Amino acid sequence: MTRLYITSATGALSAANAPVGGGVAVLEALLPHLERESLDYTLLTPGPADASAPHRRTLAVPTLRGAADDRLLHLSEREYARFALEWEAALGQFFANPPPDGAVVLANDISEGPPFRALRERGFRQIAVFHVVVAEFFARRYLRRLPIRAPQAAALWRGAERLDITRFAPDIARLVWQKEGQAVQHADALLLPSAPLAASLAACYPQADPAPRAQVIEWGKIGEADPSRREQRAAALTTIGADRNRFQLLTLSRISPEKRIELLLEALEIIERQSPSTAQRLELTIAGAPAYMGGEAYLKRLRAQARSLREIPVHFPGYISAPLKWDLLSAADLFCSPSLYEAYGLTIAQALASGAPVLAADHEGAQAIITPEIGWIADGRPVEFAAAIRRALAAHETGELRAMRRSAARWGATHDFSHAASRIIQLVRNLSQEAKSP
Repeated sequence: MTRLYITSATGALSAANAPVGGGVAVLEALLPHLERESLDYTLLTPGPADASAPHRRTLAVPTLRGAADDRLLHLSEREYARFALEWEAALGQFFANPPPDGAVVLANDISEGPPFRALRERGFRQIAVFHVVVAEFFARRYLRRLPIRAPQAAALWRGAERLDITRFAPDIARLVWQKEGQAVQHADALLLPSAPLAASLAACYPQADPAPRAQVIEWGKIGEADPSRREQRAAALTTIGADRNRFQLLTLSRISPEKRIELLLEALEIIERQSPSTAQRLELTIAGAPAYMGGEAYLKRLRAQARSLREIPVHFPGYISAPLKWDLLSAADLFCSPSLYEAYGLTIAQALASGAPVLAADHEGAQAIITPEIGWIADGRPVEFAAAIRRALAAHETGELRAMRRSAARWGATHDFSHAASRIIQLVRNLSQEAKSP
């Protein structure tokens, strides 16, 4: 019998009420499919004992003891590193007991994942789910001002390991390169939601030869997107105080620096300077709540930047969930994803499925999804984003945007998460069969 263990540091949270990102959304979408297939699974999360969840097992982690469920989203860098190492130790202790025969471990986190090497030595089959390539994310988020790219940084870490000097590195560095390198080396399957992400992983860890074990499984849309909600556009916009007569721009994500929302505001500043009459036709909604390191301070900076705009109203409705989330996605004339890094872009998929064309920065998620029929990709310069917004507004005036809305909705109708779930379940069963004793 197939036995599946899912490790998830954020698995106790819900995407309905916390800015937890794509990892939790994918997990929440996957679990009902596992239950429909009667697959024996156990979800391992940090926290106090929870007898009310039959498939869930909680493991005590000192950093979170007695804390609110969302405490993980507000840890400092040092606290986060300590938590991740404590969680790894708790998982190591747990997996010392169950037999590995027929068992598969699906790690829904990498930096907060299990001890991959130890589990392999015990005989467990493992699937590592890459919602990001951590080395790539870290390089873009923290090293972008240096003349060094993610593959070079990963190679420098391996060189430091050979010289036995990584013991002097901070814990957070171990979670970036050492932990991810172990996942790539020891997992039986590397699950990635886009081909560009698989290429990034191969570039960062060529010595582990990840390509033969890489499985590219696009997530598609998650949730109840419905383009017909556009009919209630005026009511949805009224809910947040927006003007239905303006061209509505929407971005929806957690509020943290890597989402690079300031790029969107800088583009609007350029439009105001160049063409005040164009600016008077635009309006922006920044939906989401601060999370992870630096989120609160970043939100304050965005609010101050938004106040400097003279012609373009900017709304901050905070964290939104269904049904308002789906109403606003359908009401948007253009969904914007200015992020430094998106491995796939679940909100891009949700916007398209809601009938909203997309403008995105040139990240992996955009490369995997966006075509000229459903949106635009612009580089990370404000002037390019400003030009793309003006192109979208022009397409609205000519009627071209209506055709793009129809194409976006068709994309959503053919890209549903159920396809990804079926492939994941088959992968689990195949690995389980390999893990059974002869």
